[in-house]
Amino acid sequence: MQHENSGTDAASRAGKLLRWASWIVIAEAVAVAAFAAFLLWGLISGQAHSIAAEASLVGLYAVAAAWVWYIAYSLPRGKRWARSAAVFWQTCQLFLASQSFTGRGANTIIGVALIGTSVAVLWLVLNPAVNADSKRVVEKEK
Repeated sequence: MQHENSGTDAASRAGKLLRWASWIVIAEAVAVAAFAAFLLWGLISGQAHSIAAEASLVGLYAVAAAWVWYIAYSLPRGKRWARSAAVFWQTCQLFLASQSFTGRGANTIIGVALIGTSVAVLWLVLNPAVNADSKRVVEKEK
C-alpha cells in the first residue's frame, strides 16, 4: 500500500507543477495575443508600411497565441506532447530574449521577463517529479 500512495503523491505533485507551468504559459499566450492585437491596430489605423506583411504578422501571432494557449490548456491534463511543445516554445522565447538586449528596439525589461518565464516553465515541466510521473504513466500504458 505504501508504494501505491507514493505514486499518488508523486502524481499529485506533478499535477501541481504542471498547473503552475500552465498558468505561466497562459500569461505568455495573453502576451502574444496582445502583440497580435497591437499589430492589428497598426494595420487598421493605417500605420503599417506594408499591408501584406503586417497582415501576415497579425495572422502568425494570432495562430501562435492560440497554439500557446492550447499548450497551456493541455499541460495540466497530462498530455505528454504539451510538455515537448512547452519546451520548444520556451526555447524560442529564450532566443527572442537574447535579441532583446541589443540592436534596434532593444528592451531589457522584455528580455528579463522572457528569460524569467522561460526558466520557470522549463524548471516546472522538466522537474524530476513530472518526469517520474510521466514515465509511470507511459509504463502503465504498456
